[in-house]
Amino acid sequence: MNTFEPHLHLPITLGTELLVEIAELKLRTKSVLIGMDSSNYLIMKLSSQDFEAGLADEKVMAGELVVRYLFRGSVYGFKTRLLKLLTDPARLAFVSYPSKIEEFNVRNNPRYECILPAETIFGGDQVELVIVDISIKGCRCVIKTSSVASREKLYSSIDIDRAIPLRINLPGKEEKLGITGKIRNINKDNDRVIFGVLFDEPEGEAEESLKNFVSLISDIEKI
Repeated sequence: MNTFEPHLHLPITLGTELLVEIAELKLRTKSVLIGMDSSNYLIMKLSSQDFEAGLADEKVMAGELVVRYLFRGSVYGFKTRLLKLLTDPARLAFVSYPSKIEEFNVRNNPRYECILPAETIFGGDQVELVIVDISIKGCRCVIKTSSVASREKLYSSIDIDRAIPLRINLPGKEEKLGITGKIRNINKDNDRVIFGVLFDEPEGEAEESLKNFVSLISDIEKI
């Protein structure tokens, strides 16, 4: 079996304030992102001498750090590992580039579990997927990598903030629901890709069909 290391675009800009947590020491502090080498490492400027001492702990060198930050109205988080700690000419921490990032936001619109076949386009190819939860604002999609012609091509095409079209098979509808959106979070591995989509504002029949379906499954959950 071939293993492909997916490249993850981190939705962040230099100068972003980071909240870093050392779980082993139950310690949290703020730092600032000052540099990165995509897919290799991030560079954080530390703001606390106590935190610097904590990073030097052997447990931390062998364990994980949890990083959270705010970007364009959403809170993102990822796990990383300390690669190198510098104290001169500034207190800097080099940490591993994350392979997975999660978005943490309070949704005003609850999502409901479902199984909806759908399709989209990545790298010029039509790709089949399954929607596993949905709301009027977005959905979560799963692609089985065994079903695509090129897993490597798929990994290189899917990225956070990418705009994608979705064609969804709704029960009782002959025509597929066409809707567009942006990818907000991704989890990639060798067997599947799971990603969340924030819908663009649907209009007309698309809006009505989506609202009717979400209303239907929300009523079913109440039974």
